[in-house]
Amino acid sequence: MNKRILNGSILNCTFALTALISSANSFAEEVNTSIIEFSPNVGYYQFDGGREIDDAPFIGMGLGLFFSRSFAAILNYSRFDTELADGSSAGDIDIQKYHIDALYFFNTEQKWRPYASLGYGQIDFKDSIQQEANETNLSVGLGLSFQMTPKWSIRGDARNFHSFDESVNDQTFMLTLGYRVGEGER
Repeated sequence: MNKRILNGSILNCTFALTALISSANSFAEEVNTSIIEFSPNVGYYQFDGGREIDDAPFIGMGLGLFFSRSFAAILNYSRFDTELADGSSAGDIDIQKYHIDALYFFNTEQKWRPYASLGYGQIDFKDSIQQEANETNLSVGLGLSFQMTPKWSIRGDARNFHSFDESVNDQTFMLTLGYRVGEGER
């Protein structure tokens, strides 16, 4: 009797293990490194007129995950220097900005793809006398992407960043070069 139960248990475990391995292989074929994107970017940050801070160019880097041809999430970091609008040397400001963006692409079977972005993040200011300010912001934007190859794309967009802390609206214009690892887009 115990031998029959033991044989049945081994058979059940073998079936369960086979099912688990085959479903894991199926999942591994769908999810691979091709969903990862590295995306250096450059842009121009335009501050709200009420801030009295000079507009400035910036550079940044993004790390993204493409969950499908239509949807991606990208973590962005950028830094740049500017100064107070009055031009005083005491007004030099170091800025760091980081935000996570959800991108939704339209027309995904074509090379030219319009997209919408929604983001949440923070901008940190540090002036020349070491005073600091941090602001939480929400961004919305529209852009256009060109899929050059399965691995390479270029995106340009305009975004509005609303600061919850200061109730101001800043704008950015950004150009991004995207590189997808692995096989790239499928």
